[in-house]
Parts: sequence; structure tokens; C-alpha cells
Amino acid sequence: MILLCSLFFFAVKTYGGETDETENILKIREGAFVKVMVRDEFSTLTADIGDEVTFINTSDMYVYETNAIPENTIFYGEIEDVREPVEGKDGALKISIYKMITPDKKVYKLTGHIYSENGNYLGGNETAPAYYHKVPHYSSRMKPFLQAAPLNIYQMGKHTVVKPGAELFLIFEKDVILK
Repeated sequence: MILLCSLFFFAVKTYGGETDETENILKIREGAFVKVMVRDEFSTLTADIGDEVTFINTSDMYVYETNAIPENTIFYGEIEDVREPVEGKDGALKISIYKMITPDKKVYKLTGHIYSENGNYLGGNETAPAYYHKVPHYSSRMKPFLQAAPLNIYQMGKHTVVKPGAELFLIFEKDVILK
């Protein structure tokens, strides 16, 4: 009987030890997103490819009931591409994220980018037409009137400036394992 109880106790203890180790490992899946805030100003006027930019997490991110990414986690990224302003388009920046440091100084490597509806480029909006020409419209019920129709000549684009405190979304491109 004692042998049976000791075997049962050993089996429960061994199984419990395995689950304790796996409970300390968290996985953030590809495609998850975190709301981040810009720490330093950057723009298409001053930025070069490879310049480092930093972001800070604005709130805790939970995986189930565990705080996976605590508030004030710092995310480090680099400028991947810079598009200068041209006629018809504003300047644009593309930023990739490569690591994060939690407030308790744990460093995690990750692969991600700052999300934007414009192909992940911040900025790059179309500019307004520079010139219009007048087109007459005739109707049998009204007097003729002139309407301004845009020409295919657009205004020169402006540099995109991202100010400190701007809130953006970071998207994870690969799974991240947190221990």
C-alpha cells in the first residue's frame, strides 16, 4: 500500500513539474497587435534608412489571464524605407520592429512592423490638384453655370512628420515566445 501511494505521489509530482515549466512560457501569435506611442519625433525630412526609432506600450497586453507585455515596455525598430515627397504624393516611412525590453529589463527579439492602411507606410497621402479649369454645364431647366474640374497636375507633396505621443499599432509578423 505504501509503495502504491508513493508511486501515485511521484506520478502527480512529475506531471505537476512539467506543467509548471510550460505555464511560464507564453506565446504571442503572428498577427497580434499592440497599441504603441511614439517616443521621439521623426520625419521623411531627417530620417535615413536604418535609423533607430522607439515606441512605448500604452497599456498591458494579456494572454489569457497573464500579463504578457506590461505597460511601459519599449519597442525598438528601424526605418526600413523612406519615400521622399513628389508631385501628387506626400513623403512616407516604413518601420520594422526588431526587439522589445520590458520594464523588468527582459529583452525579447521579435519581428514586426508599424501598421498603416497605406501598405504599412506612414504618410504617402495623395495631394490635391494644383489647377482647375472651368467647364460650362447646360440644362433645359436652369441657366448655364460653370463648374471647376481638376486638371491632372497635382500639388507638390509635403514631408511626413510623426510627432511624439502619436498612437500607432504594432503588428507581430512571427510568433514571439516570452519566458
